[in-house]
Amino acid sequence: MHLKIFNFIFIFLWISLLCLAPFPASANNLLISNVSLEDRDSTLKTAIVEFDISWDNSWRTTTNHDAVWLFLKVSINGGTPVHGVLYASGADPSGTSFGSMNKQIEIIVPSDKNGAFIRWKAPGSGTVASSNVRLKLDYGATGAVNTDTILVKVFGTEMVYIPAVTFNAGDNAASTASLKAGSASTTPWSISSEAAISVTAATGGGYYYVSGGNTGEAATGSTFTIPAAFPKGYAAFYCMKYEITEGQWVDFFKNLSTAARLNRDLTDSSHKNSDAVVNRNTLSCTLGAGVLVCSTTRPDRALGYLTWMDVMAFLDWASLRPMTELEFEKTARGPLSAVSNEFAWGNGSTPGYASTISGPEDGTETITYPASASACNGSVTFTGGDAGTGPLRGGIFATASSTRVTSGAGYYGVMELSGNVVERTVTIGNATGRSFTGTHGDGVLTTTASYEGNATNTDWPGIDIDTTTARGVTGATGGGLRGGGWNYSNAQIQVSDRSVAAQTSAVSAIANGGRGVRTCSDAAPLCP
Repeated sequence: MHLKIFNFIFIFLWISLLCLAPFPASANNLLISNVSLEDRDSTLKTAIVEFDISWDNSWRTTTNHDAVWLFLKVSINGGTPVHGVLYASGADPSGTSFGSMNKQIEIIVPSDKNGAFIRWKAPGSGTVASSNVRLKLDYGATGAVNTDTILVKVFGTEMVYIPAVTFNAGDNAASTASLKAGSASTTPWSISSEAAISVTAATGGGYYYVSGGNTGEAATGSTFTIPAAFPKGYAAFYCMKYEITEGQWVDFFKNLSTAARLNRDLTDSSHKNSDAVVNRNTLSCTLGAGVLVCSTTRPDRALGYLTWMDVMAFLDWASLRPMTELEFEKTARGPLSAVSNEFAWGNGSTPGYASTISGPEDGTETITYPASASACNGSVTFTGGDAGTGPLRGGIFATASSTRVTSGAGYYGVMELSGNVVERTVTIGNATGRSFTGTHGDGVLTTTASYEGNATNTDWPGIDIDTTTARGVTGATGGGLRGGGWNYSNAQIQVSDRSVAAQTSAVSAIANGGRGVRTCSDAAPLCP
């Protein structure tokens, strides 16, 4: 499914949606249409953003569900869009502040009111379709005095609910730097709460740290505490179903200020250094009338060449947050016992390398991968489609008949956790990473001269500690890499491989991507 933009000039309202490939079928067809502004209240300075929404192959079981995270951007008099805050939070209040004509779905607005989740209300599966979905925008919070000159953009991205459950981190000491219970033990860590974890040098029965040997990383056998505030993965959260795509990045880029675009240009000398197709990255940027404009011919393809600062900026803008490396393992493994040399699809079967892409790469392409497990790695040169070496579109291995193994999915249905592009995660391997408290982005990026377009959360790894200027996230200390990418070996895409989990990587790399999460911190029904 391609990016779709609907332009309603008569009400100065646009809607742009980010849609990605599905699990388990080959196209989710996320569609938002018939957008309008209703029930404008000049006293409260609110307006209802009303639209229709549908997407295919959705599900809700007693274990987990998918959802769409919706968030708004508002431009006043043609200026740089600012984040749109909703008027009320909580469960669906019968359509007064948010709601839908379809009583089979529900809308949940978190307490920060920076967006909304839409999902099945009860167990079910299939196509979600609802008309007259209503989100009440607090346009006064944006600085607008009325609705006559505002332009509203609505963005959506698919998420997967990861429930609160005990899980294992580590795979019986089989992978590089895999976490284990003691120096003489191969038992993985068992994480059964969000309480602080005391990492000791015990021989067994505890939490023992194994180092990947990265610069600044704690040594094997080090003792430290992972604070209670650090997200350990036990508590419930939502995770992006797919990695950030080229189309999502272009949408993000279009909504930045002129100065911020220069700092987030993935075609410059510190990133891809080309407007041509390189390693299947099709981003191209041109400067016209002093404004940098970027485009892509493959909006569904996973995006590489991202620095830590790039990913943090995107997540802050979308009101998401980075995931921790412990949350990464929980998302891949779920509550199951660890398997030695385990990949995201739940076993140690390595993927094959020969692969053929069928059909034009327009979001409907499929791939033949003659193996018992599916991943994009090993620097494969693809045949068919656009050919070449590089990442694939999210969910390309999933079909109507695929299994977890043949689709390459994690336990809960999150795709491409092993291979494709590398996940940027927060490490437990140094003090800076462990100081992360899991705050969500607020949609607001820096405006300080020469530092425009950076994430602003003070607990996020890489934040500039200079208190005299608001520079935002300018480095990568505390961040790391998990899951491997399209150019990684089989061993490096294993779920518990921590060889670069604490690698301070501020630079761009061809296979470095990312995805975001959102803590399920509010009272039920946000966290069923």
